[in-house]
Amino acid sequence: MKILAILKKELQIYFFSPIAYIVFSSFLFILGYLFTVGLLASRMASLQPLLGNAGFILLLVSPVLTMRLISEERRSNSIELLLTSPISAIEVVIGKFLGCFTIYLVLIFFTLQYPLILSRYSQNLDVGPIYSGYIGLVLLCAAYTSLGLFASALTQNQIIAAMLSYGGLLIFWIFGFMKYAFDNPFGEFLSKLSLLDKYQDFLKGVVDSGDVIFFMVFTIIWLFLATRVLESERWR
Repeated sequence: MKILAILKKELQIYFFSPIAYIVFSSFLFILGYLFTVGLLASRMASLQPLLGNAGFILLLVSPVLTMRLISEERRSNSIELLLTSPISAIEVVIGKFLGCFTIYLVLIFFTLQYPLILSRYSQNLDVGPIYSGYIGLVLLCAAYTSLGLFASALTQNQIIAAMLSYGGLLIFWIFGFMKYAFDNPFGEFLSKLSLLDKYQDFLKGVVDSGDVIFFMVFTIIWLFLATRVLESERWR
């Protein structure tokens, strides 16, 4: 119940402020434009390019959604009230994670119009890559949210939190190029940490259990670290 209370509070903050509406309108406008242009240019009934673009656009959007999750609590000194109340740090983290992750799910839900449009006008639509692509997009958004939440737990300045989140996500996004920069086992290791490479597998229609586990572990690790940051605050 405590987690649900925090979840409800986070959703109210998003929807009673311009943040959600600005993000929704900007994301859907850009994605709609890319869908139209891509469809007219390629004349192919495929969502792979669109879902690939959606993953990168959401990377840019993520710091805006996550920067205030805990940093705002620090700035307003309400973090002390949270930490002294009968609620654990993990409940705070999970509640805030679910609040932000729900916004991502709403954004993804609005994009379902595009496969519906394709299915209406295409008789041979391959739905396999669409299903796997959306599974990958949901997992990718969970990863974005967890790292952004951790970044927000480190500082009371929302701009710093946004920059930390953006920098961290961008690093994990481009790790895949390290195998070309370092033609050795170290480069191969870094490439295995790439969010881009893991997401690309889903776009190709492949739902590999290793990729699913990677995203789940990635998300859990950053939520765990955010929890430890809050717990350290409680004992100061």
